[in-house]
Amino acid sequence: MNTQAPTADVKEDIRQDNPKAGVKCRFFEPRPELRPYIRQISAIESRTGFPSSDRSVAAPNGCPKLIFPYDNSVTSVVEHRIFESEERNLYFMGVRDKPAFVRTSSRRTGCLGIEFYPYGAYSIFRKPMNETVNSLVDISGFLPKWGREITRTLRSLNTVTERVSFIQARLVELIREEQVDNRLVKFCVDSLKDCDGLMTVSDLAQKSNYSRRYLEILFRDQVGLSPKALGDIFRFQKFYRMWASGRSYDEIKEELYQHYNDQAHFTNEFKRMTGYPPHYFAHEVSNEFGRQLTSR
Repeated sequence: MNTQAPTADVKEDIRQDNPKAGVKCRFFEPRPELRPYIRQISAIESRTGFPSSDRSVAAPNGCPKLIFPYDNSVTSVVEHRIFESEERNLYFMGVRDKPAFVRTSSRRTGCLGIEFYPYGAYSIFRKPMNETVNSLVDISGFLPKWGREITRTLRSLNTVTERVSFIQARLVELIREEQVDNRLVKFCVDSLKDCDGLMTVSDLAQKSNYSRRYLEILFRDQVGLSPKALGDIFRFQKFYRMWASGRSYDEIKEELYQHYNDQAHFTNEFKRMTGYPPHYFAHEVSNEFGRQLTSR
């Protein structure tokens, strides 16, 4: 096994800095073979960590992830369950329909994240996604042999770029071992995404020419969430991205009624996805962590 993968193929295409918040987010371009499966690769760094007082929130976006904290450990709380991501260990984070509240100790922090499309992780790992919903799993338990080898090498590498290059090479190997036909799920996910989740499951079934029951089973296995739950996340993300790009809540309100029954409906959905009502979140919650990862 070649553990020292070349780094020439790794392109760091964006670097975002916020000196006031002390948060830096670096983005890396996925290899061509992985672009159908991986939405983005990023490394978020902070000189002083993500203290709980800053209310760092990772809102659901429908995408599972691999995460590798290379500086400091990371604690995330999902539905009152506490997950510890130990420093220099690799984890698989399943798709979520609940917010994760993230914190670390107050020291230098860095975490590499490989975010898959909703259907992407199943296509590579061939593991039932419903078993990992709203959970964080040590990779050595998720894929024992592969996970132990990957983690051991990641620990021996010195830079983020080297780690990105190595793990991409190993993911490409998994794809080459066995091709998974994900065209139907991809078609359905893209259909939901294109209309910001404003499509009923019955309409999706009609558009795909498959039964509603079959789509539910397929989504449970390959995505982890039902088509309706994923559609709800896409609808919410439309407005969450507006917040991340700096638009005010008053601007966002103008477009609410095209997507939600009324303001109360939107408020309940926003609170379910972030833990806070939208007006309070927009004016009181410091969440540079979430803004950096969402604004791209």
